[in-house]
Amino acid sequence: MYMERLYDDDVESKQDGAIRILHLAMHAMHTEQLVENEALMALLSRVLRDDYKKNSTLTMTLLRIFWCFSTFVQLHPLLGNYSIGATTLKIVEFEIKRHELCVLEEQTCAQWSTTSLEALEKYQNERKRNRKRIRKQNQIFLLIHLAQDIRTERKMVKKNIIMYLSKMLDRTSANLQLVVLAFLKKLSIFQENMDAMIRLHVPEKLVTHLNCSHEKTIQMSLKLLHNLSFDPQQRDLLVKNSIIPRLVILLKKPPFRASTLRILYHLSMDDRCKSMFTYTDAIPIVMQLVINFPQNIIAKELAALTVNLSLNARNAEWMCQRGGLEALVKRVIRTSDPLLVKVVRNISQWTYRSQEDTTCTQKGTWASLIVPLIEFAISQQEKHDFLVEMIAIFANVTPDDIAPTCSWDQLILHHSLVPFITKLLVPGFSQDDVVLEVVQWISTLCLEPKTIPLMVTSKFLRMLQALFHGKAHDQEITHQLLLVFYRLLRYLNTFDHIMDGLDFISDVIARANTSNIELWRMCELVMDLVIDTEMQRYGRIEKYGERIRQLRFELYNAEYLDAFPAHPTASM
Repeated sequence: MYMERLYDDDVESKQDGAIRILHLAMHAMHTEQLVENEALMALLSRVLRDDYKKNSTLTMTLLRIFWCFSTFVQLHPLLGNYSIGATTLKIVEFEIKRHELCVLEEQTCAQWSTTSLEALEKYQNERKRNRKRIRKQNQIFLLIHLAQDIRTERKMVKKNIIMYLSKMLDRTSANLQLVVLAFLKKLSIFQENMDAMIRLHVPEKLVTHLNCSHEKTIQMSLKLLHNLSFDPQQRDLLVKNSIIPRLVILLKKPPFRASTLRILYHLSMDDRCKSMFTYTDAIPIVMQLVINFPQNIIAKELAALTVNLSLNARNAEWMCQRGGLEALVKRVIRTSDPLLVKVVRNISQWTYRSQEDTTCTQKGTWASLIVPLIEFAISQQEKHDFLVEMIAIFANVTPDDIAPTCSWDQLILHHSLVPFITKLLVPGFSQDDVVLEVVQWISTLCLEPKTIPLMVTSKFLRMLQALFHGKAHDQEITHQLLLVFYRLLRYLNTFDHIMDGLDFISDVIARANTSNIELWRMCELVMDLVIDTEMQRYGRIEKYGERIRQLRFELYNAEYLDAFPAHPTASM
């Protein structure tokens, strides 16, 4: 009986039959009986295919029937057999084109509405019809997600479904936008779909969606933006459309915080984007979230964002304001958070680099923090990853950073740092990354003249030389060891110990013939220092300077000297 109504030419009769079938389809108990009726399924699909241009109400009812079936994944292949996905796409295309045409007509009526009352009435009637039509269209578009089968989805992509979805993002219906955003989110896992979204300006539209008042729309927009933010080109577009300030505003609202942090983390991976956070409230908000985080270990998204932001000098400076650095250090000591200690290390790199500026007034930043950090590092020396970060912090703390309340020589005495350092440099005891940071720390200690007699002994120097030989394959460690010896050679008391006791110049000469430019320059600095020291002490170049001059002559004329023996000796 219901099927017979669908054969009638009268649209109202067809609509009545479709509604009755819909009432059955809405109850799962009838689903199996309905889909097994091949005649019914063929009839429904044919009426939908043939009549969708004639009546939008009937089309909506038929689509709702198929939507009920599509909630069962097992029925997706069956729906594919009746080409429901392809028909739905045609309906979407038709309704979008009709909507665009109606908008143009409405704009034309609006232009003429000021000329007469009749034109104004026509415009108002046209506007009402369009609003009613849009409401119906929105209900139709809500059903586009019936194409959840991956094969149907690919067919829809080939038929420009992304273009239609991007146009639907401009609609004001919150429910429609949710469905469209969910569909785009699913499509965004494929690179070719992301490229299509760029061409269709989807990222720009999503940024504007963050200002809406509908919470679920914002959440779904954030999820889609998170997928897009994996792609560098998409991140570029998002930043150009001022997404960072909008995300920072959402960061203040707990429902959106997790998704927002993930997107901000992806954006903060680009160095040129890090500085943009400085011009927002991001740093104070992030610092408050970090310091007041309820668990001991901070959430990975928050910690990763904080680490990235702290790599920027302005951000690091802002983090130190209002007791921020002190609060971070206290939390690190209390929780032993392995990611948070990286933030402290990054801040120490900023304070270290700021010392290179002669006008820098950033003094004593670490004065009240260095003692607790040293005590904590000694207690955590069995934890490799943590120890690397802590030693790196000490390597960045210059004498000016801890003056005037303390100095490195006092810390060496009070905390027995020389045995601690020596232990870490015992061959085979520490991994190379720890060794590198310890060598850099020694280099920093050499900046304080009072530390030299406390630290530098014959045993200590021989240990450094043994390390120089043992780590010859590691160019970074070799470079940092050369810097240590360079700073030690500047003190006359240690100059003779190094040059005579170790014959260190032979090691430098052996390393000078290298293809690594930075390593070669460091060797040149050491050799220049040796020559200058001899000139100051003796007024002339002595044995070490002569050896250096001979080496430089041989290196400069290496090609000629290699070729010289090949020439026949002139006969007398």
